[in-house]
Amino acid sequence: MFWIYGIIGILFGVVILFDGRRKLWATLGIVSLTVSARTLAVFAAGLESGRDLIEFQQWNLAAIAIAIGIAGIVLGWLAPNLSVLIIGFAAGADVALWFYQISSYLIIEVAQMSELAARGVGLGMIIIGGLLGLWLVRRNRDDALILITMLIGVQLIQDAVGLNPDSSWTAILIITLGLAGILTQYAVYLREQQQAQKELEPLASSVAYFQDLELNT
Repeated sequence: MFWIYGIIGILFGVVILFDGRRKLWATLGIVSLTVSARTLAVFAAGLESGRDLIEFQQWNLAAIAIAIGIAGIVLGWLAPNLSVLIIGFAAGADVALWFYQISSYLIIEVAQMSELAARGVGLGMIIIGGLLGLWLVRRNRDDALILITMLIGVQLIQDAVGLNPDSSWTAILIITLGLAGILTQYAVYLREQQQAQKELEPLASSVAYFQDLELNT
């Protein structure tokens, strides 16, 4: 089971890392799957990650996450503009969930909150994180997508290969892959901008020509 997960993770990780800004269907599908799986693992099963749903045979929750991921792929095909907003919200929510996981001890033990109250705080953090991610992609669409897809891609590859997070070689590999993904996607983005500018130049020249004619007459 895990070797299949590894192959799929590497394939999707490479696609998203180097072309996730344009392959919105893949990005939204993976984001939907990973964020929903992680959220269900933490709040419904008391586990730490989405991968634990398979390891501890939480098949019902895993099936829900997979269904959400498939729905994300379909939505990415049909509504790319809406997909961008969902990707931003989901990415922000995932970061907030990660922060909740590392701070849950302080919330429960130090602040003396009940587990139910702590989960309420966690859900509030997720909503706020999602809204911040939504604001980011609306303000800086392409830059935000390049950054988000880079982080998703390297995380998928790391999890799929099973790299030791405490190893210095893992850190070097992750940083190298991240930089390669950003540079590749940003180079494609700049080429698209240049091509769009070239296509607009003849139109601008025609408009200027007719404006001059009107002034002369």
